Amino acid sequence: VLTFQSLATMLNVCMVTKLKDDVVNDGDRAAWNGKFYAYVNGISGLFQFVVLPLFLKKVEPKWIWRLMPIIPMGCSLFQCLQVDPSLSILAFSFLAAKIMDYSLRNVVNEMVYVPLDFESRYVGKEVIGVFANRFGKSGMSLLLSGLTYTFGNFGIQDLSRLTAMVSLSWFASTVRLSNLIPKREEAEAAVEKRKAAEAAAE
Repeated sequence: VLTFQSLATMLNVCMVTKLKDDVVNDGDRAAWNGKFYAYVNGISGLFQFVVLPLFLKKVEPKWIWRLMPIIPMGCSLFQCLQVDPSLSILAFSFLAAKIMDYSLRNVVNEMVYVPLDFESRYVGKEVIGVFANRFGKSGMSLLLSGLTYTFGNFGIQDLSRLTAMVSLSWFASTVRLSNLIPKREEAEAAVEKRKAAEAAAE
């Protein structure tokens, strides 16, 4: 959660910075943003309600975790190799990350908590969600502000290189955490065992 929120913040900063340079008029910029998020919501809905259910039937959750960062990471790496990344490239990178967030990341995150005990599901989940979501966004913003204050303004290429580093960190984190995710059969067995224990306690 922490690394992804940091990545999303970096990609957003890159896109917004380039958008301000390329689209000077405020009204045109607002219209561009509206179309962008319309695409994000539309494609996310398609993935969440059509593609993902079919995908989940055939692929183990741990492999979904491992595959999830691939597209945003590839976009970020391609972006950092450009001397002057275009707005289209920056927007596509951010689009890929937001689609993964809205349609996939939140769903597979919930799947991780299902076989866990009550305290891990509710207390731990809230602590992780609140801390990581808030700190990932605000922490990266503070870091960028500190770097800008120390070294001066960053260009789009410099920001893109930082973005690529963060995307690699997200990929490494998902691979490591995916090893802790039980297989579908193991998760279903754990849920059944917990339900049986709760029924016996009643």
